[in-house]
Amino acid sequence: MPAWFTDLGQREQVILLGGVAAAVLIIAWAFVWTPLHDGAFELDESVAEKHRLLANLRRVEGLGGSAVSTIPGAAASTQSLVLLVDQTHRNHGLADTLFRNQPEGNDVIRVTFQGASFDALISWLSALQRAYGVEVESASFDGTPQPVTVSATLVLRRT
Repeated sequence: MPAWFTDLGQREQVILLGGVAAAVLIIAWAFVWTPLHDGAFELDESVAEKHRLLANLRRVEGLGGSAVSTIPGAAASTQSLVLLVDQTHRNHGLADTLFRNQPEGNDVIRVTFQGASFDALISWLSALQRAYGVEVESASFDGTPQPVTVSATLVLRRT
């Protein structure tokens, strides 16, 4: 023990040790427990939001499942998939969010959006399926700091 501590009286030592213990508990609560607790709460909210998004995706998928077959010639569109994506995404408010489009053959394209409105993206995908027979082969969605916006990578296939 340092000399200054041993020079203190017994009562002063007890008070000092009690104060140090209280300070350690307050610091641990403020800088360890509270951030961990808040982070767990935010993760719970994030998981709940992702479950809601998944439910919406399943609902939208269920609505548009057979819509292509009701449009004559929808699947027979001769327009290239790159041009189709380029023209239609602008009509759904996604003009500034298309980050990359990468053709993977004549009837497959990989598109990447950043900071796109989730609702606009789902509306666009639904319209593509109904009007042109373009289906989502695979999709990856990540949340962004802004509410109701996502970053998404989609693989689209014309059927």
